[in-house]
Amino acid sequence: MVHKRFFGSGISIGVRTKLVLSTTTILIVACLLLGWLFFKQQVRSATESLVQSGTLLAQNLAGMGRVSILAGDTHRLDELAQEILAVSPVAYVTILSPNGDLQTGYGKDDWQQQFSVSAAGRRQFSVTKLVSSSGADKTDPIVNGIWLSSNGPFVRPSIDFAPSDLLNLLGGYELPIFYDLLIQVPRQSRTGHRDPALTLTLEERPGSSELTQKLLPPSPSLVEIGLSTSDLQQNLRRLLWQAVLITLNTLIGGICIAVLLARRMTVPLQALTTAATKLGAGETTPTIAIQARDEIGTLTQVFNSMALQLQTREHELRELAQTLEERVNVRTQELAAANAKLQELDRRKSIFVSTASHELRTPLTSMKVHLANLRDGIDGAVTPDQRGSLLRVEANLSRLRTLIEELLDLSQIELGQTTLRMEAVELGSVIAKTVEDLHSFTSERSVKIVISLPTDLPLVSADPEKMRQILLNLLHNAVKFSPMNTIVDLNITRLPSDTIQISVRDVGPGIAPEDVEKVFQPFYRAPTTHKKTKGTGLGLAIAKLLVELHQSRLSVETEPGRGSCFYFTLQTVTPVRLAHAEPVVAREALG
Repeated sequence: MVHKRFFGSGISIGVRTKLVLSTTTILIVACLLLGWLFFKQQVRSATESLVQSGTLLAQNLAGMGRVSILAGDTHRLDELAQEILAVSPVAYVTILSPNGDLQTGYGKDDWQQQFSVSAAGRRQFSVTKLVSSSGADKTDPIVNGIWLSSNGPFVRPSIDFAPSDLLNLLGGYELPIFYDLLIQVPRQSRTGHRDPALTLTLEERPGSSELTQKLLPPSPSLVEIGLSTSDLQQNLRRLLWQAVLITLNTLIGGICIAVLLARRMTVPLQALTTAATKLGAGETTPTIAIQARDEIGTLTQVFNSMALQLQTREHELRELAQTLEERVNVRTQELAAANAKLQELDRRKSIFVSTASHELRTPLTSMKVHLANLRDGIDGAVTPDQRGSLLRVEANLSRLRTLIEELLDLSQIELGQTTLRMEAVELGSVIAKTVEDLHSFTSERSVKIVISLPTDLPLVSADPEKMRQILLNLLHNAVKFSPMNTIVDLNITRLPSDTIQISVRDVGPGIAPEDVEKVFQPFYRAPTTHKKTKGTGLGLAIAKLLVELHQSRLSVETEPGRGSCFYFTLQTVTPVRLAHAEPVVAREALG
């Protein structure tokens, strides 16, 4: 069966189960939401209908009792209150005078006990002091929800039924909820009319309007009616059960349909899973029948095509595997021969460069001596023009000799003929000698080399001559690419694990990111290098190889337009250090 692990645990949920669960969840949410909206609408409609009926009763009572209230006819008010109380949903009726006294009031059942007599001998009603009449007008009543408990009535926050109230209704409980309607007795006389619901005729005798206006008090009287929600609760309970039954039937029907649809979808998927498992195990899989022309049918068709292609490819691979080993052996021999040939060519190249360098050193030295003799006038006086020509030839010979020396060093390193004489080296002395060798070059470029050494610099394990050559190449390269009247920093920093870091930083043009790895290649010149910049292009390559012979690595950090920093690390010699060494701090070697 197609399944998937549930949150990485051992529980597996199949596609069919997930389809059924997701469909059921959607149905439950939809049914509950729609049922709740429908039920809320019905509750609101029933509540508004009950309040509207109570409003009509209160308005009728206010209209009928207006004159009796003004005349103080309590007998007539009692009759009117009894008539209103006889209506089914009415639980209590009260009429309040303008000064707040209870002119008449009656209640049914438990509400009879809510009428009492004060110490002054006046009748009181427990609900009247709970509700406010400040917002009442002549037409719209003030409606409050009242809960009648054993300790007396209290006002509910709203007239709407809360979810807990609905649960109690569903459980068959009768809730002591009532609606209290408070309305003013109108100041103006109403035209005669008949209320079909009460079958009461509300008319006034001619000429009574003037009397009413004369007797009209400054504050209106109030009519208060309480409505029982017993019938409303029964209707809501019946509606709730109907909604529950409809929801359950919808859910059951939806789940059955979801199971059928999920089965229709997962059966072909199970067949595909079984076939894919066999195909993965190397077994021959039969063609799967296409049961529907939908996405799963298309997937089945593609799977059949894929299985056929895989079987064809497997057959071809088996045939190829029979000859593959022989072909690999032949190719390996060809590559080995080509590699050996390349190594031999590289070795011969290095030997040629080494031999040529050795052979050229002697004649170059001889030529340089003869040029010096000619320049100094040993063989006869020379003119200023001749002296200038001799100086240019001598400079070119020096460049050629430098190139030959560097080619010889590079070829010896590549041939493995360079050996290191490792010893405990005091870097301060090596650095001072190297900077002194560059004095004339730094003076020509007007560049300062600033050296920063820690006061407790230990000895390092290195070949002093090769270390001088590394520093010479790095400093020469930094000075060469630095603008005039700038500074080259040579910093020595102690690191953990008994190592130190040597770094040379300049403020030259920097190196483009794509050229960083190429600068260590022999004869490489970056495209940004000025054409007038002299050099053999071997200094960094030789420095890199010599650093690697010291079991380290030469690295570079650069930013185009802001300079470069070349650095490497050396192992210190512990705990030995020079007893007579003096602290060295921020020394400057002026060019």
